[in-house]
Amino acid sequence: ATRVNKDGFIEEVAVNVPRLDYSDGGCPSLLLEPQRLQLIPYSEDFSDVAWEKNQSSIVANAIISPNGTLNASKLVEDSSNNFHRIVENVNTIIGTFSHSVFAKAGERKYFVLRNNISGSNLNACFDLENGVVVYNGFDEAKIENYGNGWYRCSIVEIDTSGGTTSFSLMTSNNEVSSNSIPSYQGDGTSGVYIWGAQVEQGSYATSYIPT
Repeated sequence: ATRVNKDGFIEEVAVNVPRLDYSDGGCPSLLLEPQRLQLIPYSEDFSDVAWEKNQSSIVANAIISPNGTLNASKLVEDSSNNFHRIVENVNTIIGTFSHSVFAKAGERKYFVLRNNISGSNLNACFDLENGVVVYNGFDEAKIENYGNGWYRCSIVEIDTSGGTTSFSLMTSNNEVSSNSIPSYQGDGTSGVYIWGAQVEQGSYATSYIPT
């Protein structure tokens, strides 16, 4: 499992070692969480074919990630007038699920999580410069500051049918204010930085589980 260490970085902790977490920046607290199963098989390797690219590309190892190493990716839009995203399909059952990813502003400051939930396409839009949720179509959306410009963006949704959920990470040049798919004219170079995607069954996102 992982914790935030005293230097502010996410690090893995060995089995049977207490997780002293410094998320609040002061004295550490013991991090106690329920056991969760991470459903994303390539949580950091967005260049893998498991992540389908739509009018976008991935630049691997583009910037320092929240774990302090050069392994965060850049989600780059192409030059078409379209939506720009990567998406992975996740097998789910009926229940409540939390979806999360770490994101940092690049040339674009707006970042969108989009899902197909029980036949409905929903969005949550995050402002990565001001650290706020500007639109939420889900049961809940949250943004947490992890320092150095990184935010953990998460949504909670209730899947009433189960099956396959599409987990989409999208860049946008403007504020998204509906569940419509955000399309715009890309420039071929702009985007946002991403790292550490996670899907888990539960009503909130637990500490990051790398795969």
